[in-house]
Amino acid sequence: MKIHFKLLPQILLCISVLASCSGGDKAAVYPRATGPDDLKGYAAATIAGSNIDLRFDEIAPGAIKQIYNNVSDLFVAMDSDRAQFIIIDSICVVGVDKEEHPIEVAYAEKSMSGDIGAAFRKSDAALCSQFNEFLASIRADGTYSAMFDRWINDDSALSDMPYIEEYSEGEPIRVGSIVEVPCCFIKNGEWVGFEVEMLKRFAAYVQRPIQIDVYDFSALMAGLKTGVIDIWCSFVTITEERSKEVLFSDPYFFSPVIVFQKAEKHQDTTPVYVRIANSFKNNILVENRWKMLVDGLWETIVISILSLILGSLLGGLICILRMSGNNFISGFAKVYVEILRGVPMLVLLMVMFYVVLSSSGISGRWVAIISFAINFSAYSCEIFRTGIDSVDKGQKEAGLAMGFTKLGTFFNFILPQALKNIFPVFKNEAISLIKGTSIVGYVAIQDLTKVSDIIRARTFDAFFPLIIISIIYFLLAWLFGKALDRLGKKIA
Repeated sequence: MKIHFKLLPQILLCISVLASCSGGDKAAVYPRATGPDDLKGYAAATIAGSNIDLRFDEIAPGAIKQIYNNVSDLFVAMDSDRAQFIIIDSICVVGVDKEEHPIEVAYAEKSMSGDIGAAFRKSDAALCSQFNEFLASIRADGTYSAMFDRWINDDSALSDMPYIEEYSEGEPIRVGSIVEVPCCFIKNGEWVGFEVEMLKRFAAYVQRPIQIDVYDFSALMAGLKTGVIDIWCSFVTITEERSKEVLFSDPYFFSPVIVFQKAEKHQDTTPVYVRIANSFKNNILVENRWKMLVDGLWETIVISILSLILGSLLGGLICILRMSGNNFISGFAKVYVEILRGVPMLVLLMVMFYVVLSSSGISGRWVAIISFAINFSAYSCEIFRTGIDSVDKGQKEAGLAMGFTKLGTFFNFILPQALKNIFPVFKNEAISLIKGTSIVGYVAIQDLTKVSDIIRARTFDAFFPLIIISIIYFLLAWLFGKALDRLGKKIA
């Protein structure tokens, strides 16, 4: 059967959305649990780097451990029957639609429940002390109780952030958090939630600006220890082990750890087209979430284009060094290329952000651009070198015989022929770079993929945001490929 690739996005959208909207309607019998022994042999999911993750064997001995990066992924795992149980803090399910994701409490794990606090570097004892004074003040004047009622006792989807005075002068307080309803999430383009309000009130209390960035939970400790963030505030449990590495504030919440199990889901008779329309409305139209996708797309395009340009220029320079007659210079270039081609891009990005450039003051966007440019330079260097070597040596001799200089011979004879061999491979690497930028969310950049996570964390829709950005990435890569094809024809 012949497939028209121009229709591939539409085909993927229809198949995936229909599958996500129509699956799982039949009533089923799921495993029940009243204690840890009932979890043996079943898959139990939790958040990577959380207190539950670190002590999983104590909570659920004999269970099959599954680790995910955010709460919405936990429900994707349960909805698709990859996990039979979810073990998380009880507050994490405040914003969950119980009809769309039917869950019920299996039992509370009292031994794992603990106090929640904000984490600071050991060297920031003064800032921690100010935070403790602030906590005491809002408890005394009733502000804390109002915050608790606003975000936790009430439906957080209906809550609005109250006016809080903001300061623009002074050194900003850099906070690292995760996207989690009702603590930190986006509503109408603004970060809101229990912890967001608390942090903004603290910034007003000390009369300093505040910058809140979202990371994966597992990256927050590294961000705090390396000085990328000043406060780690993501509903983190205070433990003895963590206290050896960071300085915790006084507790601002007590977190019961709950084991959730799947409740019976009755058959949904809503027509498929209605469910598709509802998914589109909830994920794209409500609260103008399409604007987040546009901003994420722009971030992806900027990082991709600048990385491609800088990486190509740097690759050309490394290629010159690689083809040098000096053994030391060519050896250095060869080692450079081998190291960068051997290090995974995600590892390089994390090292650049949390170690090499952590104290430089460079924004996450530029750290990503520099990292991708360096990585791309290693590949483009070899592409350029291979293309140049593929040109017959007689072309160089002919140019010199005609009176051209070495440089003139290169630009008039060798380079035009080399470009014909270079462009097909260069195009493939450029498209790989564009798709590879999907990891920049690890360093708090809201690109397409990160925006998808933010939307899913808000709506708990398992698939629709992912399908949308998959189509966008497909179209973006296709357009880049067409643009490079046209550029290649003009140059060559």
